[in-house]
Amino acid sequence: MTKVLQLLTGGWLAAVLGVALFAASGALSADTASAESPPAPPARFVGTVKVDGQAVPAGTVIEARIGNAACGVTQTFMQGNESRYVLDVPALDPGANPNCGVEGAVVTFYIGGKRAAETGTWKNYELNQLNLTYTTPTPTATASPTPRPPATGETLAAGGGSSAGWVFALAGLGILAFGVGGAAVARRAR
Repeated sequence: MTKVLQLLTGGWLAAVLGVALFAASGALSADTASAESPPAPPARFVGTVKVDGQAVPAGTVIEARIGNAACGVTQTFMQGNESRYVLDVPALDPGANPNCGVEGAVVTFYIGGKRAAETGTWKNYELNQLNLTYTTPTPTATASPTPRPPATGETLAAGGGSSAGWVFALAGLGILAFGVGGAAVARRAR
């Protein structure tokens, strides 16, 4: 035992402890590195973009949403006579993109702020080809009311009332004028 103590006190103790600590630190760092995984890749959507059957101009904004969360924005580009887009919708990452891509999530698209007719399904293991369209709704014509003909013996005045109302109004004005005139005569008589 004395020989072992002599070896250990001669610098071997430091070497043995150093090797043991180095091995322990390597095991701990390997465990830490395996706990961190790379982020999940985004789902990529590609396709053409048309509004009212026509290609949109280059630079038109295309937005992807999952629920109420904005999960990606891009702009269109021209390829030949077609307007096209490429948009990556990121995977769910609570620290960076809340409420975004999980397997099977419904992705809605907006063309220049207007909701496209098509929706996509979030899948990050394949290229999602989805052509986007928007059709401007046509305004519906409002029917004007059809005028009702007057009933037999009834005549309508310009204001929509009967002519009997005008008779009473004229009679009332006549009585008022007679009363004012009578008051003026009475004053002169005093």
